Amino acid sequence: MELNINTIRALAQDNMLASTIKLEDSFIVNENDKTEIEAFLRNAKIGYQCITQSGDNVLFIIQPYGEQG
Repeated sequence: MELNINTIRALAQDNMLASTIKLEDSFIVNENDKTEIEAFLRNAKIGYQCITQSGDNVLFIIQPYGEQG
């Protein structure tokens, strides 16, 4: 499954985020959506790391919960 802003929103709305996203998954979203995605991941107790990319994009890398960088 390709992870993007729309699939993440849909999974979060259906409470399926934690059961769908796996360790080492990654996806890129626009900087404007970063806060929304972080809230979804925190609520689902999914660990992640954010890396700012060029062009106002942010790379999210899924990692064990509690190891956010």
